[in-house]
Amino acid sequence: MISSSIPACRGSQFVIITPNQKQILKNLCIRQYNILNISLFFTNFQWVCISQEKGFDIDKTKNILNNLKIEIEKNRSAFSNYNMVRMREAIRYLTKEKLEIFIKIPFLLHINSPEFPGFMDSRVSPHGIWNFENSGFYKVAVKTKIFPKSIIETAGVNSPAILGLYHIGSLGTFTQSMGSDFDYWIIIDKKKFSKKRYKSLEQKLNALVRYSREEYHQKVTFFVMDQKKIKHNSYAPFKDEETLTAPKIFLKEEFYRTYLMIAGKIPAWSVLPGLEDSQIKEETGMSMDGITSQILSMYDDLIDLGLIKFIPMEDILKGLLWHICKSRSDPVKAVIKATMIFSYGYSGLESQVLLCELIKKGYSKAGIDDYDADPYKSLFDRILEFQEIQDSKGINLIKNAIFFRLCGYPDVKMPNKNTPKHRLLEKYIRSWNLNKNQVGKLLSYSTWSEPEKLLLEKTFVNQLFQMYNHVIQKTNKIKSVVDRKQEKRNWKLLKNKTRERLRENPNKIAECSTYLRRRNIINLNIIKKSNSWELTIQTKSGQRINQLYKHLNLSGILGWVFENQLYQRHGATITLNTDLRMFGAIDNPIDMDELYMAFQPLKPLSDDSYEKEASVAKIMILLLYDKNSIKAAEFLISNTWGELFLYTIDFTKKVQREEQYNLIARLILKYSDQDSKFFIYQFSHTRDPKIVYQVKKAYNNLINLKNDEMIIKKKPYLDKL
Repeated sequence: MISSSIPACRGSQFVIITPNQKQILKNLCIRQYNILNISLFFTNFQWVCISQEKGFDIDKTKNILNNLKIEIEKNRSAFSNYNMVRMREAIRYLTKEKLEIFIKIPFLLHINSPEFPGFMDSRVSPHGIWNFENSGFYKVAVKTKIFPKSIIETAGVNSPAILGLYHIGSLGTFTQSMGSDFDYWIIIDKKKFSKKRYKSLEQKLNALVRYSREEYHQKVTFFVMDQKKIKHNSYAPFKDEETLTAPKIFLKEEFYRTYLMIAGKIPAWSVLPGLEDSQIKEETGMSMDGITSQILSMYDDLIDLGLIKFIPMEDILKGLLWHICKSRSDPVKAVIKATMIFSYGYSGLESQVLLCELIKKGYSKAGIDDYDADPYKSLFDRILEFQEIQDSKGINLIKNAIFFRLCGYPDVKMPNKNTPKHRLLEKYIRSWNLNKNQVGKLLSYSTWSEPEKLLLEKTFVNQLFQMYNHVIQKTNKIKSVVDRKQEKRNWKLLKNKTRERLRENPNKIAECSTYLRRRNIINLNIIKKSNSWELTIQTKSGQRINQLYKHLNLSGILGWVFENQLYQRHGATITLNTDLRMFGAIDNPIDMDELYMAFQPLKPLSDDSYEKEASVAKIMILLLYDKNSIKAAEFLISNTWGELFLYTIDFTKKVQREEQYNLIARLILKYSDQDSKFFIYQFSHTRDPKIVYQVKKAYNNLINLKNDEMIIKKKPYLDKL
């Protein structure tokens, strides 16, 4: 027999829950209500019990709960409106082909059929999204008949693997472009995954990544995370330790600021009331964590991914280093995001409000074709205001970055008319008092010379470095952060990657511009001039750039091409216009592709390479002949951090062959490490079959001499005598 008044235990005390109180909670639709389960009673009614203990009137508690529910419903509606507006913007810029795969991906994650990509022949189910049949993507898939009726009708999943599927990043914002990646966050409950089930999920995701790339030419990335871990800002893999060099707090802030709801459970943060902790405590005696728990008990379609309560200084430091490293792929994006991060630590109280929180306040006001609804509008306004106050001299650099970001850098062009992006850019042009010549200069970015483009990029990178130096000078927290065991490796990786990014050396092969690196080059032609070498290229679009790069040395041209990854061997050719030929280990001449392959992989395959100091990985020795004599030796040297250096030796006619071999061997010995590999090539009319042997012989003699000297140094003093 169950009593009509059930005692709920709190510590050593008992609080009586009366039938009247039970009815109140039933009316508030707390779904986990179960009169037969006392533990559930305690969980769901804890707030009421605590309220009674603290002297809160039950009617007041009822009003608070009612008001909370009304607020949540209002926020759910506002979020739904905002997500619809963002989704419409995402679809606006997707081609028919990209839209099809965008609709397909959630469905392919939900089903597991041998007829479709992503099928896993496994007893453990790696598929299914929570409540997917009620999602907009499911309904669109049904309406457009992308999938057959037989699949649609059997799409139900009893134990879905995925709790929530969200898109994060540029999609649905001003920064979306034709080349935007599809980046998805997949939230799972790790407790419900065996090692086998998780591996099966990974294989399914990899299959969908391949399918998207091969069939739709769309780059897709899935980030799988455990709900409990992500709540506490941990991004560790399934069974491994966390090895994340990115700033954790800002990853979550960017997620909340830019995510698109695809399917599954709604992040609770999106519907939480906009109340300060002090207000909540005053009204309910609970913290924001407590109010979140109460809300989760009222709705089964919400998921707790955690709150952001403050910005740690370590994340500001890490964020700046992170974006210095990321600036190689996009310096414009890097300086915008880094300035936002910098503003959190070095501006007034108002700017401390998280951008994601400001954007959430505007959910209900978001309208179709309204640029104020875009997450990047708030970001742009924040950094403009910050820069104006903190460093008015640098405001033009930020304006340039925003202009380029809105115009699709590095393929800069005016946005389509009658779009929110176009209207916002026009607003900025007017407020910044830019004249036609200034606007024209910025829009003609693609026609700028390569040195002009590089100068702009260097200015952006210098701005990043100045911000980082400012933080280091203003705080002494960096050492305590680095000394923490779990962060030591991550900081070491990040600092070494930053060193590599900023290191200047007169022998280091230079970078090219982001614009050039993004070209689809199909032909690279190296031409010999009287005292130098020139590179001419042709892109897939038909653009031809003559005299793109000049260098005194052939290896200087080759190194520049290799360093900047301008040669994509499966879709391009690289030719050498000269009477001389390139020889390797055999008598038949070789092409430039073999030299390229000698350095692969040039760039590190993982961050593990940055755990240690850089060491020399490969040395390419190119011997240049004038008739039958060696006139120069060029050395391309790569290290384990992916850097490439050029050294040269010019020989006069007076230098004898034996001395040439020794000079070459000394330079190899000077720069090589224990695990270094070296390759010798000849650039001549005919191959000299003895040269490789002679160089190696001279090198081995030096090695033996060095070893003998070390042995002598280690001998006792009397033995030396």
